[in-house]
Amino acid sequence: MKQSSDYKIYTIVSVLLLLVTITAVGQVRMESPYSRFGLGDVNHGYNVFQSSMGGASYGVIDPHRISSINPASYAKIDTGSFVFNAAFDGAFMDSRTTAESTTSNYFNMSYFNVAFPITGWWRTSIGLLPYSTVGYNLNTYTQVDSIGDVRLGYIGDGGVTEVYWGNAFNIYKGLSVGFNTSFLFGGVNLAQESELLDHSLAFKYRIKNTVDLRALHFDFGIQYDTKFGKNEDYFLGLGFVYSPEQSLNGTENSIGITYTGGGEGFEYVKDTMFIIDNGTGSIIIPQKIGGGFSIGKTDKWMFAFDATFEEYSEFVMLNGEKMFTNSLRYNVGGQYFIGSYALNFGANYNNSYLTINETDINEFGISFGVGFPLKSTTTLVSYVDLSVEAGRRGTTSNNLIEQDFIKVKLGINIRNTWFRRPKYL
Repeated sequence: MKQSSDYKIYTIVSVLLLLVTITAVGQVRMESPYSRFGLGDVNHGYNVFQSSMGGASYGVIDPHRISSINPASYAKIDTGSFVFNAAFDGAFMDSRTTAESTTSNYFNMSYFNVAFPITGWWRTSIGLLPYSTVGYNLNTYTQVDSIGDVRLGYIGDGGVTEVYWGNAFNIYKGLSVGFNTSFLFGGVNLAQESELLDHSLAFKYRIKNTVDLRALHFDFGIQYDTKFGKNEDYFLGLGFVYSPEQSLNGTENSIGITYTGGGEGFEYVKDTMFIIDNGTGSIIIPQKIGGGFSIGKTDKWMFAFDATFEEYSEFVMLNGEKMFTNSLRYNVGGQYFIGSYALNFGANYNNSYLTINETDINEFGISFGVGFPLKSTTTLVSYVDLSVEAGRRGTTSNNLIEQDFIKVKLGINIRNTWFRRPKYL
C-alpha cells in the first residue's frame, strides 16, 4: 500500500508541474540590454545541477537528471526508469553605466522534460525549454535645437522557445550516441520610440520590428564512461557535442505608429505611418563544437571540465547583417558528498559573440549548490537541486553597460520504476 501511495503522490506532482510549465514557459521577463542583439540571450541548456557545477556537463554521467545539452546522456537512464525534471529560475540584476544604475529581477518557470526507455539499448526524451530570451527597456535623453529635450526609448521583449525530442542509443560498453530534433518557435520584438518632452500635445512615435521563427533544429552528442580502480569505484566520463550550421526560416515585418499615453496607462494609437512585410528569409545559426570530461569516485567526489566553440562570425539575421564574433566558453565544476547530500561548486568564463564599440562583451560567474535526496519506500531515487550563481557581464568602458547578477535555480528530479513488472511470491 505504501509503494502504491508513493507512486500516486509522485504522479500527481508530475502532472501539476507539467500543467504549470505549459502556462509559464516562454513568459520570461528580464532586464538585459545585450539581449537586443541577434535572437536575444541564448540559453546554454544547463539543468540546475549542471548550473551549480559551473555548467560543466558534456562528460558528466547522471542517471537521475536529464541533460538535453548532450543528447547521448539519455542512454545512461536505467532500463526500467521514468525520469521527470522541472525547474524554476530567477535573477537579481544591477545594471550600470558611468552615469547611472538600475536594478531588476525576475522569476519564471525554466524548463521541464521527461525521459524513459524504449528498448534495452534505446532511450528517448521530450522537453520544453527556452532557446533565447529578450527583455530590456532603455531610455536616453538628448537636446535638439528648436525642439528641446527628446527622449529616445529602446524596448525589447519576446524570445524563442524550444520543444525537443531526443533519442540516445547504447552502441557498446559505456559508449552511447544521441541526437535532438528540436522545433524552435517564437518572436523577437524590438522597438524604438521618440518623445518630445517639451511639447505635451505632441504625439510620440514608435517603430517596431518583429522577427518570427518557426523551424527545425538538430544537434548531436557522444558520451563514454568507464570504471577503474581496485573495486571499480572510480569513474571517467567523456563527452562530445556538435551542432552543424543550420539555415532556419523566419519572417520579418515592421510597423510605425504615432500614439499618446503609454507607460503603465492606456495607449491611444493616432496613426499607422507604415506597415512593411519583409517576407520570409533565412537565419543562419552557427555551428557549435564542444567537449568535456568528468572524473571522480562514486558517491564521494567528482571533477568536470567543458570547452565550447560557437562560430558566431557566421551568424546571419534575416536582413543579411553579420555583426558577431566567434565565441569560446569554459566551464569547470566539482562535487563532494557529505553522506547522501551532494555539494556542488563551479565557475565559468564566456568570451561571448558580442563586440560593441570595439569592446568584447564577456561574462564570468561562480556557482555553488546542493542536491537533496527525496526519501521514499520505493526503489526510486529523486533529488531536489538548488543552484546559486553570481557573476558579471559587460563593462562600463566605451559608453557600455556592466551587469552584476545573482541567479537562483530550483529543480525537482523524479526517477521512478514505472517499467518493471511486479513479482508476487
